[in-house]
Amino acid sequence: MDDPLHVVLAEGHPLAAREALDIAELAAEPWVLGCLKTETYLRRYAERAGFAPEIRGTTTGCFSARSLVAADIGISLIPSVAQTPQMAGVRTVPITPPAPTRHLGVAAIHRRDNPQAGTLIQALQERAAALDES
Repeated sequence: MDDPLHVVLAEGHPLAAREALDIAELAAEPWVLGCLKTETYLRRYAERAGFAPEIRGTTTGCFSARSLVAADIGISLIPSVAQTPQMAGVRTVPITPPAPTRHLGVAAIHRRDNPQAGTLIQALQERAAALDES
C-alpha cells in the first residue's frame, strides 16, 4: 500500500488552514523528526526543493513528534498510518506532488500454524482499502 506523508502543523500556524502545501513553502520552518525513516524522506524532498531543513527536535515516534508540534516547537512530516488517533492542537496538511510516499508491504512465510500473520495481513489490507476510499 502507498502511505503518503503529510505535514503536521500547530493549529495556529499561518499555513495550517491550507488545503495542500508545496514542500518548498516550508523551507524556513523549524522541523521536528518523528523517526529516522521520516528524516530520510524529509531531507530527500527538502533537497529537491532547494533547502536544508532546520531540525529543532528529534523523537523516536510520530506521536511524540505530533506532541511537539502541538506545543509549537516546529512542524513535522508524518505518514498517514501514524496520524491516528487524532490529536488536539495540530492540523495535518497534504503535500502537493511529487509528495513523499512510503510503500508498505508484507512478506510472510506460509505456515498453517501462524494465525497471527493472517490476522495482520487482513488488518493491513482493510486499512489500505480504507485509505484508498478516503
